[in-house]
Amino acid sequence: MTWTVLYLLDLFAIVLFLRSYWTKCYRRGYRIDFWNFNLFLTCVFPNLIMLPVARSELNGIVLGHDFQAVEDVLPVVFAVTLVGYFSMLTGSELWRFRLGIGLRNSCMQVLRIPYHWSMILMASRHVLVFQAAICLFMQALILVIYFSHNGFGFDLRAYTFANPQLRPIALFASNYSIIIGSNCLARYIDKKEKILLACTILLSLGLVFFGSRASIITIYLTVLICYLVKLRSRVSLFRIMLYGSALILAALYLGSVRAGKYSVAAFAEGIVFLIFFGDNFSDLRDFAWVYSGWNHAYWAGKTYLAALLAFVPRFASAFRDKWSLGAATASAIGLDPHVHPGLRPGIFGEGFFNFGIPGVIAVGLMLGIVTRRVDIDIKRAFAAPQPSMMRAVASTTVLGVANNFALSAGFSGLYVFGGILVFSWVCLSVVRLLRSPGMVLPDTNL
Repeated sequence: MTWTVLYLLDLFAIVLFLRSYWTKCYRRGYRIDFWNFNLFLTCVFPNLIMLPVARSELNGIVLGHDFQAVEDVLPVVFAVTLVGYFSMLTGSELWRFRLGIGLRNSCMQVLRIPYHWSMILMASRHVLVFQAAICLFMQALILVIYFSHNGFGFDLRAYTFANPQLRPIALFASNYSIIIGSNCLARYIDKKEKILLACTILLSLGLVFFGSRASIITIYLTVLICYLVKLRSRVSLFRIMLYGSALILAALYLGSVRAGKYSVAAFAEGIVFLIFFGDNFSDLRDFAWVYSGWNHAYWAGKTYLAALLAFVPRFASAFRDKWSLGAATASAIGLDPHVHPGLRPGIFGEGFFNFGIPGVIAVGLMLGIVTRRVDIDIKRAFAAPQPSMMRAVASTTVLGVANNFALSAGFSGLYVFGGILVFSWVCLSVVRLLRSPGMVLPDTNL
């Protein structure tokens, strides 16, 4: 397949996205919606728009002697990604069809289970504050250990790679803080309970030292998108782009801070390279990088099995140490998985390396179905007589679950979520007995 054909297919795919945005979002009175935002973030920008960038010789700074091998396989990898993209579009349309056998209603009931879980987490102000205090205590304890051995710094992740016994605890604290922080923020917007805003900010500040930009952004991004959906046409596209640019710049600067580079001027000089040739939006390039070193023996679900065993630390399991996604992708290109965290092969990469094209199609259909359902539920939450940010954010939980099945690097977060749910249910039982005035019973009608 020539590059001319690839670029034409790329342009066609981008036009499909623009058509989707125009017909299903803009003309219906929205300036942004959850479906188009996620489609842009997971497929359009890191794969379709970045295709010409992935060919640039500047990638040689990152890839080194692997650059030519990556460029050679890029057409194949892009074609695989297009299959996933079109599968997502197909999945989004499946909600239109009714077969008359109850499959659609059964699917909806399953997809709403995480919604009910999330509403339980936000049912009580007191329980959220209590759990935020636990998160802050864990953060402080881990940072004390980190600072006492490594001095002041912002790269706890590198320290946990060198000290793997601490890594599961740090990962648990990070996932716990993300879940509680985002739920605190969502409830604050509905209830204006200032202590919850304070909890969100404190948890975010603690996560800065953990060096995980995605962790901090995750707390705010979902709530921000839901808020912009709520505003409909009352927010301009310019302001949306301004918010998006601010989040991207903040995330990239945190990456520089994690590397020990605090100069804002130096950061500004290298911002273009960071955006286009760093590891932030490099899904297509990294997918091709792993493919170039892959032995063409499908992993047959091993990385997904390793994810299901995420409750076992990597240092205690030879299987997980070899087949966790980070270890598998790092090993494929000859990097040491005990030093390098691995590569991010895009949302469709893991499905392909495990099961080939059928795996890509399955992931695409699943994400299309789930993302479209979330988009519908968010709009209904704000169209109700009493619009609710809590119900909108709770509706997005199912996509977080689906994303962890598509790309299993963060699968341990699902176990943390389950543990938090059980703990919250116990706490809520105590609060109900005490008849707390801060109680808001979970609303299951959307």
